Amino acid sequence: MRRVGGLVMLIPNGLLARANMKIRARVQSRALAADPIASDPEEGSIAPLIVGMLALLLLIGSVTVAITGAYLQTQHLQDVADAQANSITRTMRTPDEASGSAAWEYASAYLTEVQPGQDFHAVRLENVSVDSDHGVHVYLSARIRPPLLSILVPDGIEVTAHGSSRLKTSQGPSTD
Repeated sequence: MRRVGGLVMLIPNGLLARANMKIRARVQSRALAADPIASDPEEGSIAPLIVGMLALLLLIGSVTVAITGAYLQTQHLQDVADAQANSITRTMRTPDEASGSAAWEYASAYLTEVQPGQDFHAVRLENVSVDSDHGVHVYLSARIRPPLLSILVPDGIEVTAHGSSRLKTSQGPSTD
């Protein structure tokens, strides 16, 4: 037997020494847990990382949804302009009818007949022109309100679209 620091240790089999070491380890771990300075400085740092990553993913997702919505609404306005130009060329039967004022009247009538939908606010006919090759050009503008961006931009975003179509003056297949 040997006396070390007030404890009796049996050297031959070491049972008391092992028990003493276990007791000391438990006491030290409790002391470290009670003392915030002595605890591991990296402990608990994963929660802010997870919250930050979730916030970043939410931001990226909302920007993606907003950009996609704006793109789809702009493409829809482009489709309306193309359909309007095509309708004007189908309404004009002869090249003599292909004038700027007649095209403007047809375009205005088409726009009042066809409701572009709820995607647009204040759809305006900016310009209608007929060129020398009997091509009709329609310029539309409207205000769109993409999802999630209407909070940041309450008035919406102004977009324009250009549609064109050519009046077919002869019968048969096109040579274009």
